[in-house]
Amino acid sequence: MGIYFRRRIRLGKNSWLNISKSGVSGSQRVGPFTFNSRGRSSIRMGRGLAYRGGCASILVIAFGATAALSLVIARTV
Repeated sequence: MGIYFRRRIRLGKNSWLNISKSGVSGSQRVGPFTFNSRGRSSIRMGRGLAYRGGCASILVIAFGATAALSLVIARTV
């Protein structure tokens, strides 16, 4: 992996201005989800574990994780 430049400037509680070699973008965090102005998104799934992809793939993973969690909760009750 080569050398890269990235700078994040906090604009508010859950928003940033991202500056890199390829340009400037903004990002907004909503719960475990982070959405970027370039159409990228990510989901935090625990300590040190995350998935990054497009908006559609993040939504599929989020609904799948929610369904799996509800099954686990239903079995314990």
